[in-house]
Amino acid sequence: MSKERVTVCVPRCAPGDVPQAVGAAMAPYDYNRDPGPGVPDVETWWDYWRINGQGCEFPVVPGHEADPRLIRGSVTLSGEPRNVPPSLCDGGPRALLDLERPRAQAAAEVRRAFEAWQAFASGHPPARAASDFWARHFADPEGYPQTQVREDFRTQPVIAALRDHPELRDLVGGDPVARFGDNLDTLVREAADEALPTNALLTLDGRWLAIAGNERRRYFNEYLDALPADAYIVRVLYHG
Repeated sequence: MSKERVTVCVPRCAPGDVPQAVGAAMAPYDYNRDPGPGVPDVETWWDYWRINGQGCEFPVVPGHEADPRLIRGSVTLSGEPRNVPPSLCDGGPRALLDLERPRAQAAAEVRRAFEAWQAFASGHPPARAASDFWARHFADPEGYPQTQVREDFRTQPVIAALRDHPELRDLVGGDPVARFGDNLDTLVREAADEALPTNALLTLDGRWLAIAGNERRRYFNEYLDALPADAYIVRVLYHG
């Protein structure tokens, strides 16, 4: 059993009714539900939950930080108190959530990392991604052992030089050859698409969609953008 997040969408309602609306949307996916006759059989995901976006809160549209329609969960899943800053929230009407800011930040970060890596790598011979060496190992495990895989990858001049630049390594990762293998436009688009999605999306019409892969992440973003301005979008942490 683990803790994961679902982004729940519910129709416009009074702020005080949002927990009840979220609960009604979540109910069909309760492990302990009693479906009764004629109720569709669906895959169940949770046994308890709370409104809680800790670590993935939504930024609030500037100037609306005190809007009473914003939702901020007061406790964690284990019951500990939370203090959500005014600039963030766990949910609210779509029009009050600055959905574009996290995307723009993610896109800017990957662009900065890409450009920093390109500038650094240009002073060294071209390198190969770690996956190239591992493919050779899997093709001949005895003739090309794991120790040699690691050695050959790490001793490439640009990878070896990267170890002397810890701040750059933190920015670009341990295998920037693989990370930045696509063109910049693709990397920027994918980074923006990854900024908002949680493990799952619960739509207005009651569909629980697991979010994995580029297509589903793109759908997640497009779905939120297309919601009515007064529809609520809420981060829910559940134990499942």
